[in-house]
Amino acid sequence: MNLLDIEEVVVVVKHHGRFRWFKSDRDQWVLDWNKWKKSFADAGHDMPESDPSARFGIPVVDSRTIDRFLEEMSPFEIDKSILRKQLADRFDQAKSWWDVGDLFPIMFANADARHVAAFYPSGTPMERYVPDGWTSEFEDFATKYGDEEFPRAEKFWIQDGIDMLKILNERGKQLPQQ
Repeated sequence: MNLLDIEEVVVVVKHHGRFRWFKSDRDQWVLDWNKWKKSFADAGHDMPESDPSARFGIPVVDSRTIDRFLEEMSPFEIDKSILRKQLADRFDQAKSWWDVGDLFPIMFANADARHVAAFYPSGTPMERYVPDGWTSEFEDFATKYGDEEFPRAEKFWIQDGIDMLKILNERGKQLPQQ
């Protein structure tokens, strides 16, 4: 993989009741690399040999391996206050979500419930490649999940009671269609 192939994304993980935010290469968050690789083979594509060290030697991130995986991913952890500040800095100039979409999480991995929700405009279908025993869905978790699942205090886009994501989505609806 060369650097041009790397797509950095934001992901939020709930594990042991704690929410953690990460910004890293999207491919790191395909939880079951074996299923992902099989999907390529099933589609008739040749797959290069995998380098077991590519993801810390963890081909499947599941309940048995998530602690080690998160430990290895800790250099990519980002405090949500940084995302909050970046959003605040760019908010006034943003015409819609598309102008700041790189700040928002594309995946919510709830390791406590063994459930993944993914929502993104394009790219690898994260929700298809989850470990056995986990559930998944393509769902706008940022707006659809209530406080029990994804507490308001974790949603950095809600600042001083103002839902900046909702405002950005409304701005986008006002733009001329192309």
